[in-house]
Amino acid sequence: MSTRRHFLKITGGAAILAGGGPARLLAADAPSGADVELRLTARPGEAGLLPGTPTRIWRYDGEVLRGDPRALSCLDGSGHIPLLRLRRGQRVRIHFHNRLPEPTIVHWHGLHMPQPMDGHPMYAIDEGETFTYEFEVDTRAGTYWFHPHPHQRTAYQVLQGLTGLLVVHDDEEQSLGLPAGDLDIPLVIQDRRFDGDNQLLHLGRRRMDWMMGYAGDHVLVNGAAGYQRQVPRTSCRLRLFNGSNASTYQLRLSGGLPMTVIGSDGGLLEFPEQRQQVTLAPAERIEVLVDLSPLQAGEGLSLLAETWSPRLQRLTDGQVTGELRDAGRVIATLIAGEEQRPSTPLPDRLSVYPAAPSLEQAVTRRVTLSMMRGSLTMNGRVFGGMQEVADEERVALGRPVIWEFANDARMGMGRGRGRGMGMGMRMLHPMHVHNVQFRVIDRQMTDEPDSVLESLGRGSIDNGLKDVVLVRPGERVRVLMQFADHTGLYLYHCHILEHEDLGMMRNFLIESA
Repeated sequence: MSTRRHFLKITGGAAILAGGGPARLLAADAPSGADVELRLTARPGEAGLLPGTPTRIWRYDGEVLRGDPRALSCLDGSGHIPLLRLRRGQRVRIHFHNRLPEPTIVHWHGLHMPQPMDGHPMYAIDEGETFTYEFEVDTRAGTYWFHPHPHQRTAYQVLQGLTGLLVVHDDEEQSLGLPAGDLDIPLVIQDRRFDGDNQLLHLGRRRMDWMMGYAGDHVLVNGAAGYQRQVPRTSCRLRLFNGSNASTYQLRLSGGLPMTVIGSDGGLLEFPEQRQQVTLAPAERIEVLVDLSPLQAGEGLSLLAETWSPRLQRLTDGQVTGELRDAGRVIATLIAGEEQRPSTPLPDRLSVYPAAPSLEQAVTRRVTLSMMRGSLTMNGRVFGGMQEVADEERVALGRPVIWEFANDARMGMGRGRGRGMGMGMRMLHPMHVHNVQFRVIDRQMTDEPDSVLESLGRGSIDNGLKDVVLVRPGERVRVLMQFADHTGLYLYHCHILEHEDLGMMRNFLIESA
């Protein structure tokens, strides 16, 4: 099927899904020219994830066809994880080619997209086919990412290596004088398991294994074990991204040094925050500043990770990558170089947010997260047909709405409190909503939290704009959002990828008011 034929087919479908309104992006409406044009290919390959034999993976390769050739590169230390840098306001065209032995499609996580460009699994293309994305970057400066989103194969394809980081810049961010260039350091954190020949091990077919989520005994950073990087002795900007399928991390610096948090999923915070540790659930991103100026040349500053499974099992002790220090594993180390540079003072205020939607005008919708008869559900439903949407999953364009995610750990498994309330139900659920950045309003624990839940909660960064929110067992989290510009069918789901593939994902339909 040609690219143009497929493009016309799917945008026509978008008009039907939007209730008969006009399609948001027809071929004739596409930008006449692109500021950045890329070729992106998903294909089998190999990479040196561990010392010794290369690992067979699936990877994204690409090239810049038009625009700044520096727009696409590989993450430091990886050689196979792409880093795409764009500016707000740029028009982008990406020709995506599938060279895998199965269908796939790309979701641009965190970006504000017309429905046909968002990567819904209904648009997955077969081996040898091409899908052309055309959109304008209208998202705030921040750290985003892209990954496959085919139905029931997302977990496998991400685990196999298909992950890319996407950084957006804008004038507001650049006016602050934040660390840039070699001092702007993205760190993609992923856990993996390997056989004796350095080949990836996947989950088997047992449904219960998938419900527990994938857990690796090696924690990789930028696609390799034992990440180290030499940097000048000054302030550095770390873009921390949890690209794991299911594991949640509590991150801190060696020596008890504090981190200055400056950004989350949707870009810069309004004001910096000092934290001793941060919690990073699957698909969440946090930007922090760390100061290496007090270090002597050759000294190291390490990032420590304590790892938790969706079922709140501590995985750290069983891992084999990195030294065990202060209850965490050393997963990355910055080595202070000979060069010392002056640090730019951090302003008191980082960002001016767009006006918040009106709470008084918002309607509330509750989404109950539970396990029923061996299925992970939202409001008792699993993912159905590609275009299936319930009446309560229709939202009005421009209307403020509150979604309350209720992780009621007592449902379906008997009642009780604390750890006695049905272990199969005590699940972390990082909830992701496509095509929007929302605000966390409040959290309420309906059961007495234990020390682990309290610690995970203290590390969560709720200030700022978010597209993923971690909902702990026994917790209800309210988030405020407002959908703008684009109508059509989008997804919301748990970002534990095995949960998503088991059906903990639903469509929602944005309709014209």
